Amino acid sequence: MHTIGRLCPASPSADKYKTVRGVLVAEKRKIALRLTDNMRRHRNLFEHIYDLENLEQAWRKVRLGKRYKSEVLSFSYNLFENLIRVQNDLIWKTYKIGNYRQFTIYDPKERIVEFLPVRDRVVLQALHSVINPIFDRGFACDSYACRKGKGTHAALYRLQHFIRLANNRWGHNIHYLQGDIFKYFPNIDHDVLKERIRRKIKCTETLWLIDHIIESSPNKPGLPIGLLFSQLAANIYMDALDQFVKHELREKYYIRYMDDFIILGSNKADLKNVLDKIEDFLGYHLHLKLNRKTDIQKIVHGIDFVGYRVWPDKVKIRKSSVKRQVQRLKRFKHLYSCGQISLPEIRQSIMSWVAHCKHADTYRLREKVLGGVVLKKGNK
Repeated sequence: MHTIGRLCPASPSADKYKTVRGVLVAEKRKIALRLTDNMRRHRNLFEHIYDLENLEQAWRKVRLGKRYKSEVLSFSYNLFENLIRVQNDLIWKTYKIGNYRQFTIYDPKERIVEFLPVRDRVVLQALHSVINPIFDRGFACDSYACRKGKGTHAALYRLQHFIRLANNRWGHNIHYLQGDIFKYFPNIDHDVLKERIRRKIKCTETLWLIDHIIESSPNKPGLPIGLLFSQLAANIYMDALDQFVKHELREKYYIRYMDDFIILGSNKADLKNVLDKIEDFLGYHLHLKLNRKTDIQKIVHGIDFVGYRVWPDKVKIRKSSVKRQVQRLKRFKHLYSCGQISLPEIRQSIMSWVAHCKHADTYRLREKVLGGVVLKKGNK
């Protein structure tokens, strides 16, 4: 048997060894960089947050799709003065977050969404643009909510990829654990969240601003649904679970979208053991618990995830989504006949649903739901 030192450079085995060794070294370097970045605590961030160019970029993002609303028009009328005022409030730490306003949505279920005045949304966007990259590059790759380049459709395709891999590995006897956090946003513990944020950020001024935003929440414990900061904070909080499942439990087929996660396994007993460990971890470290929807099932009926039902060889949309769209079309017919909604508004809603359907096997379904829709105005 030849030693590595005796391999001839021209020999195929030497080339193969060099290639493999190069890949391994490169991979080790990537891991080392990732670990170094995870251990690093960032300082001197605050001046980047209140930088006038950063505040202006934040303003441009806040006004997207809302530039003709009265509050946005009012802020933009004296834009430079308003941005300077925000900057001074941050520099002198006199910034106080405004009053929360709220509205209720009922699709797919009732939720209270809270939002802030434009001035505060600019501050939150400016903060997000600085701290989000710091946290995002340390998140697990299979966390898909509220992240650039991720989203529901990426999560859908990743889950189907996992199912196919598991199917090749274990055959058709695949089980899955589906976990859902009980009232996730209302139960985020402020002290735990602050401690997790301080693992990455050491800038005292930035921590002052973050703490002020967290403590201004009308929910204690909890964070308001709808804020940009709440989305990032929710990922920071649940990243603890991601790292635990991936690195401590070593579950290969794990994927999470906000508070909903899936783990694939070869049998129910192993997944039950994993579930017990996750429940202990959530309760002890994050002060959370799983709701009654958490279950372990065979994959034969598909996995209900991010609005779709997924199998190894096909994808369907939820029946509830079809039912809501049928009801929505009936409402559109009535509103259009009364002149209370325009065709462009109806078209926008329908195309949004069609875009959702196109990621599943729904050609005949779309024909059935949309084919018979006739809009009439008045007596016409």
